[in-house]
Amino acid sequence: MSGQPKYMVLSEWIRERIRSGEFANGSKLLSENELAQRFSMSRQTVRQAVGTLVNEGFLTRKQGSGTYISYQPKQRRDTRDIAVITTYLNSYIFPEIIQGIDQVLTDSGYHMRLGITYNRVKNEADVLSSLLESPVAGIIVEPTKSALPNPNLFLYHRLVQMEIPIVFLNGYYSALDLPHVSADDYAAGKAAAQALLKAGHRKVFGIFKSDDIQGHFRFSGFINTLQDAGVLYDDSDVLWYVTEDLEQMFSQNHTPELLERLKEYTAVVCYNDEIARKLYEWLQKNGLRIPQDLSIVGFDNSPLAEFGGASITSVGFPFETIGKTAASQMVDQLNFGRPMKSISFPPKLIVRNSIKKL
Repeated sequence: MSGQPKYMVLSEWIRERIRSGEFANGSKLLSENELAQRFSMSRQTVRQAVGTLVNEGFLTRKQGSGTYISYQPKQRRDTRDIAVITTYLNSYIFPEIIQGIDQVLTDSGYHMRLGITYNRVKNEADVLSSLLESPVAGIIVEPTKSALPNPNLFLYHRLVQMEIPIVFLNGYYSALDLPHVSADDYAAGKAAAQALLKAGHRKVFGIFKSDDIQGHFRFSGFINTLQDAGVLYDDSDVLWYVTEDLEQMFSQNHTPELLERLKEYTAVVCYNDEIARKLYEWLQKNGLRIPQDLSIVGFDNSPLAEFGGASITSVGFPFETIGKTAASQMVDQLNFGRPMKSISFPPKLIVRNSIKKL
């Protein structure tokens, strides 16, 4: 547990003792002062840990009396189904992830129950609510708009109370103390920036997604690397977008403004290969050459980076391995009780012909 926030360490300590029966249902929990002294923590930290367990249904506060154990494990039906919830299915990275998950689950005698949110919070709520009514053995889930406050956390808390193990893919919700299997997006942002710096670029524009946590990490790695190299950053150097903006980003209405904005830059780092591909085609349509007039770097190393004669440098991730790892951890948790842990996989820069050496 080293490296975890103190409140998470304490909440897990209490949770384990409730589940084991050491802290019996209906009994009174140690007071905040007692817990603070025992673990050398502030009362505020203890209060945060207790609040987490209240939200999960493990504890109940009684005004003027104290905090009591209220844990009532729900009986799940005997099932070999694992829910796999992704934001998209046909988007380029997901077939590899799903293939990795399905291979491990099938080999282990489990079945995949697929849900898709299309990166919409309402859809996520519908999928999670259905799992409360028709439980599964475990849940592998990609968070929806993971960089924004999420109104569905109470559904995750209810699933945790039902003792359904959950592991996140490609991101996580910082408010939930749950494991995740992801790409190291910060390192990926660094790799993209380093590739451009090595080629002599210092006027670099960025296009990043603001409603998913991957966009924040990629941006942070990118901008920190530029600043470490002495490149000054200004707000105008980045275009932020959300899921709903995608179809209009390179429309005719935005063309004059974006062309004018890009004039002072020699390169663009794009949130993913989908954006890089759209930018590539939009630049060609407007008479600009890649990389002669503008260099481009994307993320994910997908087929889009080479589709139709394009040759876009991209930072890749082992998506099938990510899927297999998430599924393997889930199977080990269910079969052997091995606790799942958070794992991030390093990126790999795939150099093609979209970066001009200055």
